[in-house]
Amino acid sequence: MITQIIILYFHKVKLIKNSKISFANAFLKQNASKLNEIQNANSQTLARSEVLNSTNTTNTSNNTNFSISSKTSSPNYDISSEFKNSIYTLKYKQADISNNTAYGYSVDKDGYMGSDFNKAAGLPEDFKIHKSTLDEIERKAENNSYTSDIKKYLGIDKYYTNIDMAETIKQYYNQFNQIVNHTFNDTNKTSFTETDINSMPKGISELSSDKTIGIMPKNYDKLTITNYYNTQEQYNEAEQLGMFGHINIGLQPLNFTPQSMQTQNLDKDTAIDTFNPDMSVYPQNEDGSYSKEALFMSFLKSTGVSPREGSATLNPIAKSYAEAMAKESFDGSLTSLDDIMTGKVDFASLLKGYAQDGWLDADIYAMEKGVAWQNTSIGYGGAWFDREFNQAKANGWKASNESINSFVNNIMDRLNNLIGQTRV
Repeated sequence: MITQIIILYFHKVKLIKNSKISFANAFLKQNASKLNEIQNANSQTLARSEVLNSTNTTNTSNNTNFSISSKTSSPNYDISSEFKNSIYTLKYKQADISNNTAYGYSVDKDGYMGSDFNKAAGLPEDFKIHKSTLDEIERKAENNSYTSDIKKYLGIDKYYTNIDMAETIKQYYNQFNQIVNHTFNDTNKTSFTETDINSMPKGISELSSDKTIGIMPKNYDKLTITNYYNTQEQYNEAEQLGMFGHINIGLQPLNFTPQSMQTQNLDKDTAIDTFNPDMSVYPQNEDGSYSKEALFMSFLKSTGVSPREGSATLNPIAKSYAEAMAKESFDGSLTSLDDIMTGKVDFASLLKGYAQDGWLDADIYAMEKGVAWQNTSIGYGGAWFDREFNQAKANGWKASNESINSFVNNIMDRLNNLIGQTRV
């Protein structure tokens, strides 16, 4: 009787083994095409490693039947390593292929964001923006020298709790497209020669009716491009008038050059505060022209591409700190360029009043002596000017009515001339 029971037991075991082998063969045949697809995409490596590390010694299989692992301490009989590998591949690695995402959107096999991202970001369907660019935006936003110092000071790990990359790109792309349309009267232009690039503005003025100082750069929806500085001379003049006239020009430099469409080699201290995307993923066209994607990167480099209002959420602790700092902030300007252009402010009278009260003595002295604005406020030049100006004051220098009138008239003449050339 005992002998019969033992024979029946081993017969049952054999049936179980044969059943597992048959199931394995059938499974592999049914899923052969899917397994090949995944394997060809180099998606099997991790699964194979997991299986080989957990499987005991295995016999060699022939072309039709798969080997059976040697008996282990497990109460179940192991099926073949190849079959287990296939199970892991279909279960895990297939999911990796279908869920290759970043920032909540799909990413293609070459690392470019998918059509769902383009739709959310308001980009053309065939626009190619690389995931590495978004990584660099996040890196620069979260780990620049300012945010790093603030995080350390506040004892927090993250400055932003979320950066909406689609909304960030959408805001910058819409602003960029306005500049493209201004220059070429064609927002659908996708290829740019070096001559095209050199014809683009050297800067713009972006201004808003909302004069409050926020905790983040203003949403581009709140900003209007009021002036285009098509030459470097115009841009330099706007910069000088902003300094000497204490005007909020809303100046944004633009560096559309072939050099700006290359990855920069930067030292560590410079790199931490510089948006420097990998430009190899935006190659030149076969004819030597540049793609719209590469030109867009040039624009992002010019702006520094910080997250703006509506595109990111600050850590609550960082937000409270930023709000406290904003209350203490003042941009130092007397008025804004758009208020001058729209006539909301009689700037000549305002400027003269401040000059007569002595607030602009340093500017008047600098203009009398022909000192460039950079040398009145920057580095060694600024220190030199301070010594010269203070010595002159100590020696009895005072802005005369003639000097004040000359200063105001000079500023107004130059300002009106610039506005006439650059106003939208």
